[in-house]
Amino acid sequence: MSSDLYREQLLDHYHNPENFGTLEDPDVDIEMDNPTCGDMIHLTAHLDDEGRISQVMFEGQGCVVSMAASSMFTEKVIGKTPDEVEEMGLAEIQEMMGGIRLSMGRVKCALLSLNAMKAGLREAGRL
Repeated sequence: MSSDLYREQLLDHYHNPENFGTLEDPDVDIEMDNPTCGDMIHLTAHLDDEGRISQVMFEGQGCVVSMAASSMFTEKVIGKTPDEVEEMGLAEIQEMMGGIRLSMGRVKCALLSLNAMKAGLREAGRL
C-alpha cells in the first residue's frame, strides 16, 4: 500500500471516526491526555460475560494520528481479552495503521487509546 493511501485512510478515520461517542454504564471509563501534543481522549467500554471487550467508544480531540488511531483501535480491540490488550504495543498499533512508521513525537499520539484502555482495565480491576 502506498503512503498516499495510508494518509488517505488516516484522514478518513480522522474526519469520520468509528465508534465516536460514549457508552451508557460502561465497565471501563477513563480519560487520558497527551500533554506533548494536546490530545485528549475519553474512552468507554463494555465487557461481555467472558470478560472480552464487546463494545468500545471514544470521544476527544487531538491530532490526526491520535484520533485516527483511536478510531481504528476501537474496531480492532473488539473481542479481545484484557490480557490480549495488555500484550499489545506499538508494533500492533503501527500494523493497524497500515504499517506506517511514526516519528518519536507521534508515537505517544498513536498509543493514546491503547494506553487509555490498559489504564481503564486496571482501574476496573480487569488487569
